[in-house]
Amino acid sequence: MKKIIAVLLAVLLVTTTVYGADKKPKAKKLTLKVWESEGPEKEFMLWAAAEFKKIPQYSKITIVYEPVGSVDARAKIELDGPAGVGADVFVAPHDHIGALVNGGHILPNTDPAFKTSFVDAAVTAATYKGTTYGFPLGIESVALFYNKDLIKEAPKTWAEVETFAKTWNNKAQNKYALVWAVADAYVDYCFMGGFGAPLFGPSGNDRKQHNINSANAITGLKYFQSLRKTILDVPSADMSGDFCNSSFVEGKAAMIITGPWKFKDYQKANLNFGVATLPVFPGQTNPPATFSGVRLAFVSAYTNYPEEAAAFAQFLCSKAALEKRFEITKQIPPRKDITINDPLSNGILQQAKFAQPMPTIPQMNTYWSAMGAAFANIWDGGDVKSQLDAAAAAMEAAK
Repeated sequence: MKKIIAVLLAVLLVTTTVYGADKKPKAKKLTLKVWESEGPEKEFMLWAAAEFKKIPQYSKITIVYEPVGSVDARAKIELDGPAGVGADVFVAPHDHIGALVNGGHILPNTDPAFKTSFVDAAVTAATYKGTTYGFPLGIESVALFYNKDLIKEAPKTWAEVETFAKTWNNKAQNKYALVWAVADAYVDYCFMGGFGAPLFGPSGNDRKQHNINSANAITGLKYFQSLRKTILDVPSADMSGDFCNSSFVEGKAAMIITGPWKFKDYQKANLNFGVATLPVFPGQTNPPATFSGVRLAFVSAYTNYPEEAAAFAQFLCSKAALEKRFEITKQIPPRKDITINDPLSNGILQQAKFAQPMPTIPQMNTYWSAMGAAFANIWDGGDVKSQLDAAAAAMEAAK
């Protein structure tokens, strides 16, 4: 009997020590490491770390920020996680989720209110094989940015772009009606999606329906190739993101295809610009389907503090935090209870209505490399069908 009483007293002592006499959680002293991109994302993360500490039960948590680009986080957690030096929470694009889950690198998101709080595209992006893993921070898509001082209204069709190019283009002066990174498989997806060739099928999860060398994709990429002659006679190797951005900032390009991550740069350059949906392709009725991307905060499977890490990740996508994130980064919050009245962001949202969430299956890794090369080669004059057949073969061989 004395032993039983002693055990009960010990349990009571532990409970009181951890939770306090009123059984409320007491703050634990610990450190969480967070990875996020530099720039405005860093500014937001530092703000969030300070605000999170104001919550009593998390007041003793120290959050250490490390600059790791969102597109680099997956590869880094694969190495640093098992070594015990990885982040507790890290930000990555949603299309990395399949590889992260299959590699055992992330923990599920168990927030019961998650699915009712976010737009459908964000819920889809944060879910893999029926289980939710990520915490959505921002939704984005490329759209048409246009300099209002050079072209009064955004063209509604690509035929209008070609017509404008006839009077605007001057190759000797590097003046072009419209620029974009022509070897970028993220931007160029519109030439597949816009012609009815959805990557990995309508739901984006069937590797057998990659559609890369389908009849519709061939039609779209033949039109893509024709634009080299009509609006942008520059080799793919020279069409870097830096070249495109400098052309737009310097007023040599009247339009550019890019995303909301360029808002601040163009505003700092004092450009009078607008954002609209991409022009409609010949024979189509709606703006072309682009990729939509969702930035997700993930909880590392290697963290020693899964509850606290999940709490911070959940805080990052709270209403108040995402309103602040939009203020700092201009990345569109994917919550249903946040309304954006910014005209630039509304242009992105209009295009996002026609966007397909980037597929999350692991074969996306092969899409980037295979189609990046195919887009470049096709732009430079390669046979469309041969290039797409080669990319399709790479996709079918991928595991």
